[in-house]
Amino acid sequence: MKESKSKKILPRLLITLLGVAFILWGLTDIMLGLFGESATAVITDIRREGGERNETIRGRYTYIISYSFTLPNGKSYSSYTRKIGNSVFLKPDGKSKVKVKYFSSFPFINATEQDTKPGFGQLIIMAIGFFLIYIINRWNSE
Repeated sequence: MKESKSKKILPRLLITLLGVAFILWGLTDIMLGLFGESATAVITDIRREGGERNETIRGRYTYIISYSFTLPNGKSYSSYTRKIGNSVFLKPDGKSKVKVKYFSSFPFINATEQDTKPGFGQLIIMAIGFFLIYIINRWNSE
């Protein structure tokens, strides 16, 4: 009896934690947009991920854009973002720049300014988190 109860709790706990992670991810982007410090980052690398996207619009690819920024205290941080674009892209020359937002206390938590603008993306991510928490706890409570 005890063993079967613990087998039910573990998946419930893991999916609940996954839901909480989705909610925190969406909130972090919003909080960066509202309370984050701004910096200018240099694009260090652009890579195309995989092949052509399986969409109705042909010639679209996912790109991983790496960037690096330096804080006023001289410490440098690097990160990346994903963007969807067409088949034409420029190689970074070390002069291309992008605005980033970061938490001054935790600069390793950062995102491009474009990703921190409030939008449906963050709401969808948080809704998925709430849905996971709701459905797994409702389903297992019966």
